[in-house]
Amino acid sequence: MSRRPSPRDLLSDELDKISSRIRHTTADGRDAFFDGSASYDHAVVAIVRLAALFEDGARYGELLSAATPRERIGIAHTRNIAAHRGYAAMDDELFWQTVTVDMPAFIAKLRDENGL
Repeated sequence: MSRRPSPRDLLSDELDKISSRIRHTTADGRDAFFDGSASYDHAVVAIVRLAALFEDGARYGELLSAATPRERIGIAHTRNIAAHRGYAAMDDELFWQTVTVDMPAFIAKLRDENGL
C-alpha cells in the first residue's frame, strides 16, 4: 500500500512545477515575453499556481509561514491582475522582474525554510 503524500511532498512537487515554468520563461528571454506568447503564458500559470498555495491554508499554512505579509500581498496582487483584470493591466517589465528574479528567490526561500 502506498503512502499518501505529505503536505511537504506536495509543496515540493508544486514548487518544482512552478520553477519549471519560470525556467521556460527565463530561457526564452525578455524579447519573447509579451502578451500572447508562450513565455508570458508560462509566467501567468506560475504566478496563479504560486498564489493558489496560499489559498490552501489547511494543507500548506505552516509550510508557507516564511512568507512575509508583503510577499503574500504581492503574490496575490499579481495573480489578481493576471486572472481578473487581464494582461492589458499588467506592467510587462515589472511582471518580467517578478517572474525571473523575485519568484525564484521566494521559491528558494520556501525550499530553504522547509528543507526541500
